[in-house]
Amino acid sequence: MTNPYRRISRVTMLLFGGIIFLSTFSDSRAESRWYDQALVEKGKSLFLQNCASCHGLDASGTADWKKTDANGNFPPPPLNGTGHAWHHSISVFKTTIRQGGIRLGGTMPPFEAILNDSDMDAIISFFQSKWSDEIYEGWERRYPSTETQSMAPAEESNSQPDTQAAEMTALLKQRLGGQNISPPVESPIDGIYYVSFGTKFGYLIEDGRYLLMGNLIDLKNGINLTERELGKAVVTELGKVALSDRIIYPAFGEEKAILSVFTDTSCPYCQKMHLELPKLQEAGISVHYLPYPRGSTQGPGYQSLRQVWCAKDRANAMTIAKRNRGKASAKLPAGDCPGADMVDRGYQIGNKVGVTGTPSLFKSNGEKIIGYVPYKDLIPRVVGNL
Repeated sequence: MTNPYRRISRVTMLLFGGIIFLSTFSDSRAESRWYDQALVEKGKSLFLQNCASCHGLDASGTADWKKTDANGNFPPPPLNGTGHAWHHSISVFKTTIRQGGIRLGGTMPPFEAILNDSDMDAIISFFQSKWSDEIYEGWERRYPSTETQSMAPAEESNSQPDTQAAEMTALLKQRLGGQNISPPVESPIDGIYYVSFGTKFGYLIEDGRYLLMGNLIDLKNGINLTERELGKAVVTELGKVALSDRIIYPAFGEEKAILSVFTDTSCPYCQKMHLELPKLQEAGISVHYLPYPRGSTQGPGYQSLRQVWCAKDRANAMTIAKRNRGKASAKLPAGDCPGADMVDRGYQIGNKVGVTGTPSLFKSNGEKIIGYVPYKDLIPRVVGNL
């Protein structure tokens, strides 16, 4: 039976691709609310100290909370039952409090160093006390009462994923052949989870019964939500690469942007772009090179890239290697140093973030720019829309 409390978000969606039948999940309903007034009073105090400055004194959230700000982030939503908070389980509430909301497209900082598990229980009880009986009963139907009858200690809660998300993950792996699937994460759209398959995203609806593959687009605000999530994944992956493992050409003067470039010394367009680096630097763009040997270890520039990453002056070595069109050069050291391992790692990282050719460019927000773009066209794309 369709949940009478489920509604469709105001955000308009376009989803392209197939629908895969997975399974259904059962709901249960508790007889009464899980908290008492003493816990609510404790939660009120903690909420006022830690949450009210963003979510409001009465947990009413921010006006236009469904509309992203100038940076593409979602403002603090209402927690008083007027938003979609009732779509979330206790486990999800706690995970969000611990880890913050930045990973979900918001601005909320993590509170794991400030609030313990019982504090989180109290805060949740406070804003749930604002929910009408109708909203609370709708929430109860979605999540088993056993989750609130015995609240887990912090160390156990940290290790136990949301039950519904775990069921979704198991079904996805079962139906899709055990692919590399990320745990489902609740999207900004009511009742919809997203999962990643490497550099692809899928969306779960109807409590995980159906999976839709394709782009999710907010037509009202003109935002491709799928591309934004892909960008976040790219930022996370590139953030793992130490500055010492990159070749950095710093901006001249004030740095306005960072452009990460997967490059190969044997790539003609990479060579052409390299000649234009001073123009990018003059525009305030710092260029960070990462190695991506086309064809992996069998690629024409593989050994040359290893030589570059073994050089003391890698920036100069890259210029020499590209002038030599990716062939091994006697002017460069042998490519057998520990630093040369970055060439293999760069290839693996590039594959993870969707690199299929060189040059592949990524802005600091993870947005991908495919192929060579003349500097006159590239500069406004990088600096003009950070």
